[in-house]
Amino acid sequence: MDKRQDFIDRFYDQFKKIFPHLTVEEFIDYYDESIYSGYPQEPGGSVWESEGKSIYVLTRIIKPKRVIEIGNFLGRSSNHILQAIEKNGIGEVVLVDLIERLQYEKLHNRNFERVIDDSLNYLATAKLNFDLIIHDGCHEYKHVNKELGLLISRTEVDFYIWSHDWFVDSPPICEVQRAWKNYIDKFEHYEPMIDSISDCGFVIGKFKKK
Repeated sequence: MDKRQDFIDRFYDQFKKIFPHLTVEEFIDYYDESIYSGYPQEPGGSVWESEGKSIYVLTRIIKPKRVIEIGNFLGRSSNHILQAIEKNGIGEVVLVDLIERLQYEKLHNRNFERVIDDSLNYLATAKLNFDLIIHDGCHEYKHVNKELGLLISRTEVDFYIWSHDWFVDSPPICEVQRAWKNYIDKFEHYEPMIDSISDCGFVIGKFKKK
């Protein structure tokens, strides 16, 4: 299978709905820039390769000033963010997780703020001026529901959010889509996406603060 073509076939039209001025040439260029892979090349628990590259492409399109990644595990998805921010030449990154599991020797760089805390504690107290949120921590319904509520109610800026495991329905450990349905009407636009081999998928949402 041509992974590059599959990425284009599966994701470009949806990205285009969110970013109408995005050309396929630009989309492909961003895909080709990304040097990192994902599951199954990387350990279980990592994002799939196409999902990691979608994070990279999204970060390159938005060129965010502030990025937060909730749930980092070993840092494989974090690498896509760190490379994209480096390529953009602008942006600060905050990596939040409940416990320290990052494999620092395998990270793209160390240009990030590290936070070890429950995401709910952090989101309830920190200044939320993140214009890009990569959301892949605890997937239990109550936790995700509270995270989304805090992000929406406390944000100081408009933001885009990439949220993992949209297509996985495995109560009680994974009910991301169920929690999202409580907030769908708060988003100006959202696009669920999945490639031809993964079983996780993700959703990209666009939120405008009123």
